[in-house]
Amino acid sequence: MPTVDEILTGSPLSGLRRVSRGGGGRTVTAARLAERFAELDRAPAGSFVVLSRLASAEITGYRLDMALRWAAIHRVAAVAAFSAEEWRPAVTALDIAGRADIALVSVPDDAELAALVRAIFGEIGGGAERALGRAQRGLQAVQRAERSGAGPDELCQAVGDALGTTVEYRPAQGGGLSANGDSPAGAVSVPVLAGEAPSGYFVAPDVGGDMATAAGLVLHAAAAAGARVLDLARRAAGIPARSRSELLAELLMSDSAINEDLMERARQLGIPVSGWHVAVRIEADDLDDAEQDEVRRFELLESAGQAALQAASSSGETWYLSRVARAIILIRVTTSNPGPQAGARAARSAERALLAIRARVPALRFRAGVGAAHEGPTGLRASAAEARGALAAARAARKPPGVAAHDAVGIRRMLMEWYASDTVRASVRDQLAPLENLGPARADIAIRTLAVYLDEQGSVIRTAQRLHLHRNAVTNRLRGITELLDVDLDDPDQRLALQLACRARLLG
Repeated sequence: MPTVDEILTGSPLSGLRRVSRGGGGRTVTAARLAERFAELDRAPAGSFVVLSRLASAEITGYRLDMALRWAAIHRVAAVAAFSAEEWRPAVTALDIAGRADIALVSVPDDAELAALVRAIFGEIGGGAERALGRAQRGLQAVQRAERSGAGPDELCQAVGDALGTTVEYRPAQGGGLSANGDSPAGAVSVPVLAGEAPSGYFVAPDVGGDMATAAGLVLHAAAAAGARVLDLARRAAGIPARSRSELLAELLMSDSAINEDLMERARQLGIPVSGWHVAVRIEADDLDDAEQDEVRRFELLESAGQAALQAASSSGETWYLSRVARAIILIRVTTSNPGPQAGARAARSAERALLAIRARVPALRFRAGVGAAHEGPTGLRASAAEARGALAAARAARKPPGVAAHDAVGIRRMLMEWYASDTVRASVRDQLAPLENLGPARADIAIRTLAVYLDEQGSVIRTAQRLHLHRNAVTNRLRGITELLDVDLDDPDQRLALQLACRARLLG
């Protein structure tokens, strides 16, 4: 018979959470549905009791304490209750449950009661019934993952959650399998075919009995889905890469609204810009020091970009490569929301990309910034801006070269999302146009000087200290800036508008 914690690992039961310290190791021999709170008093020994929504609403104060005392007498194994947020029983209830080794389990409020009870019965029944239930959920997980454009790593995670076991993707080279894909006893492996040869294997390393049959069935479906994803990636690679790169650079660099012409060109090149995007920005810290020749610098960045793209795509995910100035931009595109772990997965891809670049261009030190997932063309710009901001923050903190992920909270994220709007970008461009007309280098100096001055609340002394300039030099710069912009920095509204514009301009 399974324990409480073993039952909770099975999807969709993985949405359940044990909120008590103990009880997870109790063996469960029966499942009971308690329509009313009082029925908890009559639950048999070893039972996993699920309180209905009505009964869950009654678990307050001393009534829960008394019911748990009766449950302890009857040696109930677990009590599960519905809760809009995670169930937080009172200290007295937790103490009673702890002494009796009863597991208290929180059930998400949107869970379907009948399906939940059936799933628990299936887990308790064990054998073929349990395996069949998990196989069904595994096949559903494969379908969902494929619709979202998941690569092999994401398929492994989805399938493993559904089967309640570890599933790994092992590349054909060095994957720990023999040439024909044979795996050790107690493991199930299925090849992911790229053409006629396997590109890798889906492996469930520790399954047996009926679960081995279920795992084999689900892994075959996952392998077929993974093969289709790899085939799409190969087909996408057949489209002229230069055209895709140039279009993406145009989308990222243009200050104008994204028009239908750009969208149509993207569709023709097979880039689903209306989907969800995660951007990785890669830059070299010492490019100018290592190579003075501009042609040679271009060749080095081209080589580094190709190495980065190949490494990021090695897991089967679809990545696109672009270049903006001296930055390499990698963009992951999915047709649906990739979920909260998209940034973490992109960070792992960025680490692989940096390793590949280091092997190909060892003379340079590259670092990467990773943005969060955003939807649509403006989302592409937002993620790219976040990746750039993550790089800037890492450099400002003097962190060693590596991968810096975007901080999902705080003023930086708010500014990036605000600046991703075409209307806002146009407004910022209009406000700072007199400074932009000075040319790229002089405009950057003027905007940075103004930004620091505004951040330091109008203190010339602190501004000079941060910029390592004499106070007179700062005063002269500010006089020229205010004359060009024709603004009154003593007006709080104008000062705030300029501060936001400068910060957004430096982030974007």
